[in-house]
Amino acid sequence: MKKIIISLFAPVAALFASCSLDEHPKNLSTGALTELADGPEQLVTGIYSICWSSYMMKKTYLEWLDYDCDLIAGPSWAISGAGQGNVTTHWGYNGDSDLFTAFYRLIYRCNYAQYFFESFADLGNPRLKQLYGEIFFMRAWAYFHLVRMYGPVPLRLSAAPTPDCPRSPVGDIYARIEADLQASFSHLQDGAPGGWGHANLTAAQILLARVYCTMASGKLAGSHVQMYANICNQTGANSDPDPIANGNATLTWTQFTTKPVMGSLMLIDGYYDFDADDLYGKARDLCDEVIGRRGQSFDMLADWGAQWGSENFRNKEFVWGIACYDKEDFRTEGSPYYTVPSSWGGGCTISLSDACWSMYNWDNTPGAINDDRAVKGIWHYIKCGHVQGDDLIGKQWYRFPSGAMQYSTAPDNLGDVKDMTRDLTGWYRGGAWSTKWYWGKLSDPTPVSKLLENKMAFDIVLIRFCEAYLLRAEAKCELNDLSGALADLNEVRTRAHARPITATGQVELRSRIFEERALEFVTEYMRKFDLLRWGMYLNVMNASLMHLAPDGTSGRTMVREERSVLFPLPTSEVNQNKLIYGENNPGW
Repeated sequence: MKKIIISLFAPVAALFASCSLDEHPKNLSTGALTELADGPEQLVTGIYSICWSSYMMKKTYLEWLDYDCDLIAGPSWAISGAGQGNVTTHWGYNGDSDLFTAFYRLIYRCNYAQYFFESFADLGNPRLKQLYGEIFFMRAWAYFHLVRMYGPVPLRLSAAPTPDCPRSPVGDIYARIEADLQASFSHLQDGAPGGWGHANLTAAQILLARVYCTMASGKLAGSHVQMYANICNQTGANSDPDPIANGNATLTWTQFTTKPVMGSLMLIDGYYDFDADDLYGKARDLCDEVIGRRGQSFDMLADWGAQWGSENFRNKEFVWGIACYDKEDFRTEGSPYYTVPSSWGGGCTISLSDACWSMYNWDNTPGAINDDRAVKGIWHYIKCGHVQGDDLIGKQWYRFPSGAMQYSTAPDNLGDVKDMTRDLTGWYRGGAWSTKWYWGKLSDPTPVSKLLENKMAFDIVLIRFCEAYLLRAEAKCELNDLSGALADLNEVRTRAHARPITATGQVELRSRIFEERALEFVTEYMRKFDLLRWGMYLNVMNASLMHLAPDGTSGRTMVREERSVLFPLPTSEVNQNKLIYGENNPGW
């Protein structure tokens, strides 16, 4: 997929004026576009290219949507305000990289592309029909993010910029998302005929099922349903500087009541009129269709670990994501910080929290079969040393967790590996990093000395086939088909070699499905949205252990205020949009 900028002459010249990508723009009038054989493809490519512009997929999407949850650890200096419930202190806020701004740029490009296709394209042509369907998919994807991040937002559907536009009710925005995805169904083909990264029918159906489950769970959360969550909390003195390392922390299965309404801030405002049973029924039916086509264009792989590593690049479980074709475009930003330990060549100390690691069940005995998502999905060898000033000296490879039988044989190229003793004061405590990366063979990793020497294309995977099973499990659970829900849940767990769940009631099963999404999709940008849609964000974050930094010294705060439930609109929107002038989300 080649990235371009398309600058259109009047009357739509201003449409893309704020966009800036690396390539030189092609100045094309509407008439010139109609004469180009690849003119329609250029328009649709321009939609996708927004994702790599202004650092959206390079950093902002990652940091705003995944750092602020209970599964991610990091010192406050690294995780920034975005990981502490306040994006106004993040460098991307109110600039070109602000997600609000980036998604509306994408929406404007979709709006113009729709106008162009409906005015000039032959929609009987299969190639153009497919591209036309991608426009609706991408606009729905953008608005789905905006309504979950900001609540009511302007519903801009014109091909020309509409700076003055009121915020539309949440229900109206979801109606547009549903209409766009339904419209895409009759145009999209399956199997990404334009190449990986193009929208396809399976992606659209799974996305709409996710939308329906979001709407329905929001309605249920408004009824104050019960939910359990695993919480890492402190058992010793609150003055303990390192409660996890010193054994004064524990993971507890804690029951909560969902909290959708918090003072003047109504997270679920706009969800009360939804019919949860109807929505869950639609989600179940969509997942039935997707799973019924299993093994054709897409599939849930038999081996969980076979999805990751360079040898498995763009496999059949990856239904859709943002494709990166230019390693210069990706450079050293974003996901390598997440998926490559700093001691292994990565550039940051963002890692999985102890609470996240502890949720995977494992048996420390010879020959035990354990959850692949912990065995294969986490990098267990940490290079540590004594901290002296700003230097890390006496570097040594350690095995994490200490004494784990599964990891007793380390890769040969690491040399001598010792068990990590996590209670040594003054030692740099390593964290657990996700191995959802493409930097080499996971079975034979090779350390890299400098991240800058290893630029590469790194796709952002956003929809995997196995989500259809977990969405269907959630829908069946809430429709009181508990045996069917349990079967779908255990389909995913069995694939990962995790112990089957034997839930005894709807509340426990609902909670286990909620937890399973955390285990399966960690570092895949879903956890915060799951916490929000179930009204569990404040519950979980404020009950979690505050000390989550892997270096044992500078833990970030886990305390969340009510205002953190919704992002603040950028000040540029608040100040320039006359129809919302001076009004932001509560608390901002």
